[in-house]
Amino acid sequence: MKKIYLLSLFLAISCWVTAQTFITEDFSSGTMPPAGWTIDAHAANWSAEPSAKAGGTSPEAMLNWDPQFNGASRLISPYIDLTGYTSVKLMFKHFMDDYAGAGYSIGVATRTGTGTWNNVWSISPTGDVGPEEKILDISNGDVGSSQFQFCIFFNGNSYNIDYWYLDDIVLFIPFNLDGSMVKVTTPKYFTGKAPVKGVVRNMGQTNITSLGITWTANGTDYFTTSLSGLNLAFSESYEFLCNDSVYYPIGAYDLEVFLSTVNQTVDDNPGNDTVNRLVSVVSNVIDRLPCFEEFTSSTCSPCASFNTTFNPWCSAHADQITLIKYQMNWPSPGDPYYTEEGGVRRNYYGVSYVPWPQCNGAYVDYNVTAVQAAFDNAVLQPGLAKIAATHHLEGTVMTVTANILPFAAFNNFRAHIIVVENTTTGNVSSNGETEFHHVMMKMMPDADGTTLDVTDRNPVTITQTQDLAGTNIEEFDDLSVVVLFQDYGSAEIFQSIYSLQDATFATEARCSDIEYDGTPIPEFSPDVYDYTVELPEGTSEIPLVTAMAMEPYATVVIEPTWTLPGTTFVDCFAEDLMTHVRYNIFFDLAEDVNDPVNPAAMLQIYPNPAKDRLFVRGGIQKADIRMFSLTGQQVMTLNGFTGTTIDISHLNNGIYTMQITLEDKSVVTKKISIVR
Repeated sequence: MKKIYLLSLFLAISCWVTAQTFITEDFSSGTMPPAGWTIDAHAANWSAEPSAKAGGTSPEAMLNWDPQFNGASRLISPYIDLTGYTSVKLMFKHFMDDYAGAGYSIGVATRTGTGTWNNVWSISPTGDVGPEEKILDISNGDVGSSQFQFCIFFNGNSYNIDYWYLDDIVLFIPFNLDGSMVKVTTPKYFTGKAPVKGVVRNMGQTNITSLGITWTANGTDYFTTSLSGLNLAFSESYEFLCNDSVYYPIGAYDLEVFLSTVNQTVDDNPGNDTVNRLVSVVSNVIDRLPCFEEFTSSTCSPCASFNTTFNPWCSAHADQITLIKYQMNWPSPGDPYYTEEGGVRRNYYGVSYVPWPQCNGAYVDYNVTAVQAAFDNAVLQPGLAKIAATHHLEGTVMTVTANILPFAAFNNFRAHIIVVENTTTGNVSSNGETEFHHVMMKMMPDADGTTLDVTDRNPVTITQTQDLAGTNIEEFDDLSVVVLFQDYGSAEIFQSIYSLQDATFATEARCSDIEYDGTPIPEFSPDVYDYTVELPEGTSEIPLVTAMAMEPYATVVIEPTWTLPGTTFVDCFAEDLMTHVRYNIFFDLAEDVNDPVNPAAMLQIYPNPAKDRLFVRGGIQKADIRMFSLTGQQVMTLNGFTGTTIDISHLNNGIYTMQITLEDKSVVTKKISIVR
């Protein structure tokens, strides 16, 4: 929630100046103007938008050029009592999306009461500005007043801009010693190891000469990197890289990075010392098919010029990309094939002019050199999901089925199913183009797509049916269907694909061969899913498991054990991505025959996590077995059990305690996870 803090006093522990934050505003209330703030003119042009163009986090403030005006518009703070102060600092983030490169100015001004505004900072942009963070020193005659106000203003012809974005406004006096953990830039998704890195900033009056940076990803193991020889003055930043990397089993982790020391002590403001970032060790990566989206119009002359090179480039890369074009309703009167769904997509991306190309959800400058550079970068990014999609057209009714196999947990994602017509001519207008390519005709079910919260290696199926009668489609035998898997928050497209018409996907999900360190699994059979491999006593290196699927379009994902003894899982998904089998390879360690045998100590239960069966290493004789849920409820009882296999298929997913009383009355307790 956005909050306004007036006269919130923070006393430094050991500083010679009283640090204080007078006001903060991050627009997270979603209201405009925020509580306590005012707008003195053209209030209809200001809004709180679900975007992060200024460099903060969504939402943020935005000044729109429309409705057009010529004059000044000010976003004005509440009154602030600065009695006794002679200097304060104002910090804010902003991004000016310029249109004309002239004809306006932006800035900050202050006043006392209802007096005259006094400029503190202003510029007259000649192009885009930012995104950047500004820190201003304010020490004019208004400081010291009990009725101090500041404003962030625009002055000029609003037609000369597209939008102006603002976020994270803070009026404050700095602490004496204050290091700030600005951000952590460790990759959000990765395989293997990932560096712990980020940015630290000096927000205090004393220069920072040394830092201790500590991180943990599991709340148990802590790693500290000491940095010395620094000389960071107020507002200066430093990009750090920790000595130790994140290296954990597949799964999601809350990476917490904090300043443990600043100048070999604890700084005066611990409230900004820590940043948390959710990171995931993914189970698999594949190639990512870059998605290009272009916002264009048959009434836009620059669009025609750009498309003379962009269209041939797309044709030359047709097998390497997916492509969608949204026809816009400007310049007036706009493309005849404009749809409201295209308008929703335009607003989602913050598109302010045409042509406006995107690659995997990020803006690309409208020239082929920039397009090629974006493509070259996009193909280097890993694909973190796989899609198998097919569509069927009966008359004007389109049915699309898309199966999505994620390789990590993804929250607040969207699946977009988009019908495009490969070539249209009926929307010819005024820019000289005589035909148009990959024109969006329908988004299924709509422009918002299907919201997805998915987990690692748990495929989902989306089926959409839509009557396309009444759309702008010219020829129903000239359609393609694009499926996108997109992070709704960041807008990044993690995977895209063209659906195949009337396709039937294979359902063979078995492996033809599994090896460890180049050695075939003994007596391997595609229809046997559990194996025990005995390794030499003292083995510490985890065996490298490889597997070959029986069907060439199947997907194999291997989750190695993290300890020995332990179980490596081999998941094989058929071409349809829904049919799945799992092989469990339990790596045991050979016993030292000279050691006395302790049945309880030697007892091993595997796999863990388990699905439908548990296996007992070496078997047990006349044992009593009890299974308890996390709430302590006894859910299974086996008296006098003898054997090597325990059926748990009737138990629900979850974590259980297994209590085994052996024949010699010794008791073994195990934690067992059941995951299907």
